[in-house]
Amino acid sequence: MNQLIFITFFVFLFSIKGSPQTSYITREGTISFYSSAPLEDITAVNNKVQSMLNLDTGEIIVRLRIEDFRFRIALMQKHFNERFMESHIYPESRFTGIIDGIVTFPHEYFPDEVTVKGSLTIHGVTREVETTGRIQRSGPNLICNATFPVRVADYDIKIPRILIRNIAEVVEVTVDMTMEPVN
Repeated sequence: MNQLIFITFFVFLFSIKGSPQTSYITREGTISFYSSAPLEDITAVNNKVQSMLNLDTGEIIVRLRIEDFRFRIALMQKHFNERFMESHIYPESRFTGIIDGIVTFPHEYFPDEVTVKGSLTIHGVTREVETTGRIQRSGPNLICNATFPVRVADYDIKIPRILIRNIAEVVEVTVDMTMEPVN
């Protein structure tokens, strides 16, 4: 099933205008989140993020499986998947958007900061988001980074009252991806 979804993304990538030299992909991107709360800080990392970027159009797609987040403590991971994210019901999170103005820059050079706009789906809820990030060239690859806040309540993630002091209302999400050109 995962391969089918990824193949669908791949077909979509080439159905939009652009050539393979301007399309980039990763299957091992990293997205992490950090929740700072009075009783406990929580960090999790997902190193299996899939993403595609088309420089001709600025379109970007990011997909991850919720269960692929890894926590320092196994019990946190279990509670995250079962109680909060309900990963058996909502197994994925996705972002589909545009890197604003990227088509106006030569593909060898990028501005210090880019604006990314699009639809972020978490826990079955889709919201329009906008954030800033960086794109840097490293040989033939692109290094993409961003950090942005996510308000838990905006995505209908329920925090039991007893745990309200353990989990922040807003978590910091960090994206780090090395994207390779599609040949």
